[in-house]
Amino acid sequence: MRMKEIFTAKSIEEAKHLAVEKFGVSEDQIVFRILEEPKKGIFGKVKREAQVEAVYEAAEEAAPAETTEAKAPEQPEAPQPQAEAAPAMPVSRPVQEAVSSVEEIIIDKDDNSPTRGMESEAIETILTEGEMSPNLLRARQYIADIYAAMGITVTISTMRTANGIRMELRSDNKSGTIIGRRGETLDSIQYLASILVNKDSEDYCRLLLDSNGYREKRRKTLEQLAEKIARSVLRSGRSTTLEPMNPYERRIIHSKISEIEGVTSKSVGEDPYRKVVVSSTTGRRSGGNRGGKGGQNRGGKRPYREKKPEDFRRKNLDSMKTSFERDYKKPKPEDELNTGLYGKIEF
Repeated sequence: MRMKEIFTAKSIEEAKHLAVEKFGVSEDQIVFRILEEPKKGIFGKVKREAQVEAVYEAAEEAAPAETTEAKAPEQPEAPQPQAEAAPAMPVSRPVQEAVSSVEEIIIDKDDNSPTRGMESEAIETILTEGEMSPNLLRARQYIADIYAAMGITVTISTMRTANGIRMELRSDNKSGTIIGRRGETLDSIQYLASILVNKDSEDYCRLLLDSNGYREKRRKTLEQLAEKIARSVLRSGRSTTLEPMNPYERRIIHSKISEIEGVTSKSVGEDPYRKVVVSSTTGRRSGGNRGGKGGQNRGGKRPYREKKPEDFRRKNLDSMKTSFERDYKKPKPEDELNTGLYGKIEF
């Protein structure tokens, strides 16, 4: 389900608050695009209100659940001979002890398999506590302690990927609190945990924290936003400024814009208010022969027309059709006498 609407308010924050109330979801799940920034007059009054476009796409979580249930009966059907079923009995005991962790790992792969691709799924491996370094164990415990202080119990699954280490955080009913507004909570804890992982280490290890596939969903949403903005810029020729983003999200926008011909992007401002500006490489389009004021010279000054002698001639009263012209444009008596309005008065 996709919801899209333009909200108008005195400030950008008020417009975002209206979108949150209308859609009924948290602000981090909505993609905002600033159409017009508010402008104030000389006395502090709002001269022009802010306009913000809000887009919300509901995630479809039903499909992964069906795949996990469909794959479950495939495992017992594989061994056909009954003789091979005997060694499976002792294996079931340790499996029952770690049912929760195994189920979480299966769900992680199913949720990310359509988005992460076959290559990353094949490279990703699950790490046990014995395979983790001391720094990684400390970082994992540090993450759990922070969320415990927030009153949230999280389950952490650790995987090794081609780019480094990925930790999947899960909770029963507080996934929004784990992620935070626009992923700010997740990014902040990821930064602190990354310092612990790379402390006193010669080789740098990239740590990525994720929760319920938030990173991949956010990446898809930002790529769709970049494509939409690029089409708008190509059509109008005008630059568009996006709302402030963190470095991770700005890289996604820049990467997607670089794949589209005719547009370019750059970052302006200082963190945390640094924004992405998308511009056209062909320049702004002219008005052309479109209708409206000025025709081909739309948006510019009108050409100067020299006045002709006919313009200074006195008009005939017969050519004046309306009563207004006859009453107010007919010659005055003082004009006929070639005298001023206040002439000489003789007694």
